[in-house]
Formats: sequence, C-alpha cells, structure tokens
Amino acid sequence: MRGARHLALLLLAGIAPVANAQTSSKPAILNSKHDFRAGSSAQVRSVSTDDACVFCHTPHNASPGSYLWNHRLSTRDFPVYSSSTLQSTVTAIQPQDVSKLCLSCHDGTIALGDTVNDGAIAFVQGNGYTLPASSASNLAGDQTFANDHPFGFVPQLGPETVNPAASDSVRLDRSGKLQCTSCHDPHREDADPTTRKFLVKSNQASSLCLTCHQKIGWDSSVHSRPPDPVEDLRYTQSQGAHTGYTGVRNNGCESCHRPHAPQVSQRLVKQAEENVCFQCHDGTVTSRNIKAEFLGKTYKHPVLLTPSTHDAAEDPNSALHPLPETSVGLPRHTECMDCHNPHIASSATGQPPLVSGALLGVKGQTAGNSFLPQAVNEYEICFKCHGDSANKPQPLDYGTAGIGYGRNPQRQFDAGSLNAYNTRIEFTLSSSFHPVTRARNLSLAEVPSLRTNVTNYSGAPITSRPLSGGSQIYCTDCHNSDTGRNLGISGNLPSGPHGSDLPHILERGNTLEAPPATPGSNGSGVTYTLSNYALCDKCHDVQNSVLADRSFGKHSLHVVEQRAACSTCHDPHASSAAMLVNFDRSVVAPNSQGVLQFTRSSPGHGSCSLRCHGQDHTNESY
Repeated sequence: MRGARHLALLLLAGIAPVANAQTSSKPAILNSKHDFRAGSSAQVRSVSTDDACVFCHTPHNASPGSYLWNHRLSTRDFPVYSSSTLQSTVTAIQPQDVSKLCLSCHDGTIALGDTVNDGAIAFVQGNGYTLPASSASNLAGDQTFANDHPFGFVPQLGPETVNPAASDSVRLDRSGKLQCTSCHDPHREDADPTTRKFLVKSNQASSLCLTCHQKIGWDSSVHSRPPDPVEDLRYTQSQGAHTGYTGVRNNGCESCHRPHAPQVSQRLVKQAEENVCFQCHDGTVTSRNIKAEFLGKTYKHPVLLTPSTHDAAEDPNSALHPLPETSVGLPRHTECMDCHNPHIASSATGQPPLVSGALLGVKGQTAGNSFLPQAVNEYEICFKCHGDSANKPQPLDYGTAGIGYGRNPQRQFDAGSLNAYNTRIEFTLSSSFHPVTRARNLSLAEVPSLRTNVTNYSGAPITSRPLSGGSQIYCTDCHNSDTGRNLGISGNLPSGPHGSDLPHILERGNTLEAPPATPGSNGSGVTYTLSNYALCDKCHDVQNSVLADRSFGKHSLHVVEQRAACSTCHDPHASSAAMLVNFDRSVVAPNSQGVLQFTRSSPGHGSCSLRCHGQDHTNESY
C-alpha cells in the first residue's frame, strides 16, 4: 500500500519514476535537500518518516486547493519587491498562487514537518523546526520579500522583458504569472548541476535569467564576454561566486546581481553600487585599478563621498538638487552608473565627439538642453551634472577638503553667477570656445599653434587623432587620469576622469597663478616650464609657436618674463570675447580708468585695457 501511495504521489507531483529500471528506480527528489526522509542523505531530515512525499502531498484529507497539498500554509504576508524601474504590478502572494505552497516552508513561519493529514513530524534539528532567519532558504529571514526576485505576478512585457518560449523549461502559470516554479523545480535539485538550487535548467552564463530578461547590448558587452580570459578566471579566484560557476562570463548577471537576498533590494544588486564595480575594478580581477583612482588621487569625482542614490529611472530633472551645502531636498550623488551602463559597455573606441564603448547606453543632456535616453556624444553625459543641474560643482566645492577641485579662476564673464559653473551654456552660447560641442572651423592662420595631431605625454603624435580647424575634441582630452594609459605611456593603468592629482581632474599640467594680495598687483606668477602647460601643449605647440609669438606678439613676454599663466588670460572652456580671452579677475583687474577689456581687430592683433602684474594698460595695442 505504501508503494502504491508513493507512486500515486509522484504522479500527482508531476514526477514519474524513471522507466528504465537499469538506469534508476528512484525519482530525482531522493537524497536532495527536499528529501526529508529519516534515511535521506540531506542534512535537514525527519527522525523516523520514510516517505519523501508526505511533507508536501497526501492522497487524503489534503488542504483545499490543488496538488493534494499536505503542508500547513503560512498566513503571513511580507512586503514584496518594489523598484522605481519595475514596470509590472507586484502584490502580496494570493491563495491561488502556487508560490504560496513554496512559502509554507520558505517564509520561515511554519515547521518543515507541520502537515495537514499526518500531523507534526519530528526533525533531527528539533520538534517544530523552521528554517532559521539566517538560512539562505528562508526568503523572509529579514521579514520581507523586498530583496527577492518578485513572484506571483504577471510580467509587463517590453523591449527588454519577454515571456519564455513555449518550448522553454521556464514556464509561467495558466494565469500568465511568474511563480517560484517558473524558475525552480522542487522535485529535481540538479538540472543545473553546478548550483544545485532546484533550477529548471542550467543557468550557466545566466541562460535562465536571459530567458525573460534580454538586455539590449548584453551579448556583445565586455561583462558578457570579457576580453581577457585571465581576468575572467581571476574573478572567481579572488571574489568567489555564489553560483559556483567560474569566471564573469559563466556567472553572467549574477556577477553583479542576486535573485535572493542581495544587499541592495532595488534591482537585486549584490552590494552598494560602487562596491559591485570594485569587486572587479579594484585591481584584483581587472588589471586596471579604478578604485585606487578614487581612494588615492587628490581630485576625483566624489563617488565615495556621495550616497549611492543613482536610479536608472530617475527623471533627468531629478538632478536639480539643492546646493550640496544645504540640507534640503535630495542628496547630491555621483555614481559609476551615472557614466557607465554595465549591460552595454564595450571596449570600442571612437572619434570625438561620439561616446566610446565604455560610455554606451547612458542618459545624456544635449547642447540644446534636451534629455536623451542614451547619449550620442560624450559631452552629453558630462552635461547631466555640469550643465543646468544644481547638482553640479558650486563655489564652495572648490578648495573644500575631500571634494575640492582646486582653485577656480574668477572669470571676467559670468563671474559670480551660476552660469560660471554651467558648462553647457559656456560651450553653446559663447562666441569663442574649444570645439567640444561643435567645430570652430577656423583657419590655421587664426590658430597657427594648432598641431596636426594630438600628442601623447612624450610629445609623439597620436595618429588616430588628427587635428584641423574642423576638428572636435572630448571633455576627457583635458579631464582624465594623470597616470593612465590615455597619456600614451607604458603600462595598463586606468583612463577616464575618475581621479587625478592635478586640480580639476586634469590629465596634464595647466598651472594657475596664485592670486596676488590685490588683483592687478604683482604676485609670484608661474615660472615657465613646458610641463606647467603640458595640457595646452597636447594640441597647441607651445614651445615652437605660442612662445614664438606667432599668434600674439607678446606671448613670450607675458609667459616667460612676466610669468603669467595661460589661464590668467584664457578660459579653457569658452568666452564671450575672441580667442577664449576671459580674464581671471583674481589676478587681473580693471585699469586706473576702471576699464577691463580685450578687443581683437584681426588675427594676431588687437588691444587691451587692464591692470595686471602692476602694469596699467589703456588700449595697449599689439
């Protein structure tokens, strides 16, 4: 009779014994973690019961509903998963959901041996044994399902979310809902022999996740197909992996996400945002140590100093936070995903102003002040914070310990207004500008110092970066690591504007004058060395053109003899005056007649009225 009952329950549960007795006469549940028989090899098991099915099913006196259910059902409801990016409606589990049956054990409120027809079955772990809160199998161990992949809901379909194919092992229920049993087969532990978590199929390279989640760009991304197999293996050796798989490629989505009990509930992220990135980008997995840029450099984007509040669904205008020195409103944030989309990022390079592969798939703000779901140009990513947003750097950020960016010149035009910090307006509304958002289309007669190619740190031309009057440049041509491979030096150090020991996160030197006691008076100035102006020399031949006075007849006098810095007269972004002339008011003052003015009459000629380095100029021509 017991054998007949056993077979009947197997059939009811959807498990037929293997037909070929030479292969096996036992169903897959035996000796799995769901086998609570006294003779089971599972650690958690009963004291005396020898029936594997009785803990869930019974042919008589079952709980009302399907599956001849024999286990007491939980009456508890816990908060469920929610996220700003979730398009579906997720509610508490309903009585008709098959997931309700799973939760009769897995919410930790009902003893594993508490059956309807067979009473309380004692366990080796003790009478009334429930899954402890510390158990990974207790989904409500923290009194919530908010940090578990949602279940018992109808998925909202979209470009990146699809229903499983009819032939797939992943199945929705008859109501079109995703249930626990969509991903888990409670009767077979080893369909994925590596994880052994009762998955319905192997999840190697996240094939289970990708059944429904088809992230645009994922298949060709560097996180899906790491270019360096040594780094791929090093991931498991240094970080381990909760899946049991080896390498980033084989872990796939679960390199960064966990479907159950991650540290960050929204989007099921394994750790706080930057720490997820740092698990590989701290030099232990990838050879490029990004974390060290944030920890060791004097000037950096404040990723480690602002809350991890990046939200993929945030409205573009949500960046309009109050000034960081006030306590009202949302906190200012700078996070890895403000600039990088890990699902799309690639190793592809590009030409200015287009985004590189590392910046693909990130929101942006155009030069015309509209918002894009995916930035086309690099500067559009920068403008999100350094444009109209009140989240951009403000006067108190400059020189502030920990987040300071270095001294900020007090420019003649827009000095003291918010526009002084609005880089989008600087580049788009000024009459002269570096060609970031658009080309200048100047003749070489107007810019005789312009090199034919951008040069590396050694002064050698970079053949892939030609320069002409119609060229454009990147923000990161100036704002970048001061030790990275972007310099063209040997090594594999990280590039990008993560951090630099040079003010304003500059790639190379562009030394500012220390303000004198009184603007216009004598100060210490800057002793001329080419390294002090290496950033300018990257595109402009300082030694053989600028100091040869080919564009301005008194460059050498001002820079070498009077020790004026390039930035004393020129704004590296833009100016309302010609040739980027936008005097630093902390060094330059109006002349004795109260006039501060630069006038350009023709290429290489014009006049100045000002007081600088103790010299008073009135319509001083050149």
